[in-house]
Amino acid sequence: MTSDFDIVVIGAGVVGTAIARDLSRFKLKVALLEARPDFGDESSKGNSALMTSGIEIAPDSLEYRLVQRGYARYLEEAPALGLPMRKVGALTLAWSDEQCAILEEEFERVRALGHQDFYRLESAEIYSRWPNFGPGIRMALWAPEEGIADPFSTPYAYVLDAVTNGVEFRHSWPVQSVDRLQNGWALHSADRNVVRARLVINASGLRADIVEALAGYNDFEMRPRRGQYLVLDKAARAIHDVIAMPTPTPKGRGILISPTIFGNVIVGPTAEDVDDRDDRATTVDGIKLLKEAMATMVPGLTAIPVNTAYAGMRPATNYSDYRIIPRFDHDWLTVAGIRSTGFSGALGIAEHVIGLIVPHVFDVRPKGSLSPVSVPDLSEPSNRLLKNGERSGADPAYAEMLCHCECISVGEVRDALASPVPPQTIKGLKRRTRAMFGRCQGFYCGARVQAMFDERSKP
Repeated sequence: MTSDFDIVVIGAGVVGTAIARDLSRFKLKVALLEARPDFGDESSKGNSALMTSGIEIAPDSLEYRLVQRGYARYLEEAPALGLPMRKVGALTLAWSDEQCAILEEEFERVRALGHQDFYRLESAEIYSRWPNFGPGIRMALWAPEEGIADPFSTPYAYVLDAVTNGVEFRHSWPVQSVDRLQNGWALHSADRNVVRARLVINASGLRADIVEALAGYNDFEMRPRRGQYLVLDKAARAIHDVIAMPTPTPKGRGILISPTIFGNVIVGPTAEDVDDRDDRATTVDGIKLLKEAMATMVPGLTAIPVNTAYAGMRPATNYSDYRIIPRFDHDWLTVAGIRSTGFSGALGIAEHVIGLIVPHVFDVRPKGSLSPVSVPDLSEPSNRLLKNGERSGADPAYAEMLCHCECISVGEVRDALASPVPPQTIKGLKRRTRAMFGRCQGFYCGARVQAMFDERSKP
């Protein structure tokens, strides 16, 4: 089967879905292709979920500009999409003379860029406001605008918006080969389906260099970096409710301790360069590093149970900046090397991509009207349970708890399965609802959630 489109976006992570969403605003025929069964199933599912304003990024980089814009757009657009965000603020901590000197320079640099809502705190004030920090902290930089958001619902909102407004989403569609056409490209899948496009946007994250090579480009190479995390039980939030991280090194920001939008606390990530981009194993050495960081920064957290450990993979390349490369003479646009800031920068990246394409490649007008969408707010302080109470009179499925750890009802899981973009795997369903994400990790509810998923999947 062969299908024709104006634009095809390869990769349905948070960046690819954001690009597809912005393209859906124009009179274009667009397809979004994803190799895996569910969107957001690689780098986008394993990040720190920080919504950062970008103050820590080199100001002369494209990354800085796009993260700044992405953060601003998220603040503007997330509420209407149902996406939560909490500005919990971020502290960068220093224990030694050398670290204090680094933070002093960082403070002057950020203030010189015009970020006035950025402060230097001395030891006494730090311990007065956050008494659970470990001993020896000399100073800190305080960025109160830094926030946390939902890393799973965000790409869901973007892809749902895109599909609702005309984009065709095809999951389980790995691009196996490409052929250059007179105007555009023919993309081939393993099952002999063909998609033709006048323009291809490669936003395939960890696989971006592989897809580039299919088209004959080799401007960069992927250098995947694994980050391991611990997820602490929700009792941890009574001890710690701020983003905290050590003084950065040339390799990265280091292991941070942060609340999550779901009411937990995460510790991580480690930073491990690996050869296998699919190696998301947690290791004894990695867990040891995380526990040592916790004991140093917030020792009270060491007594809190660990709900789970996981590892994410950042799609770093051999370049420090984003690799957004227009190849319009060849009907191709590369969007790669988005690294750990892709969650914050996605909407800024999407806007930048649209600016490259419209009207220079496609002289098209915006659509006259759009259909709004909203996804369920799964954050801990949301009024989701109250809404369930209002609905349960008409439908008792919303009053029947399925996942007691996360207080997820049968009705919510049923609704997720009936979405216009339904989850294709049980893990996708977990991310869509948070069922099986709690303290028992699905021991209580897993069988029933699986049964509901299997019942939906019957022909």
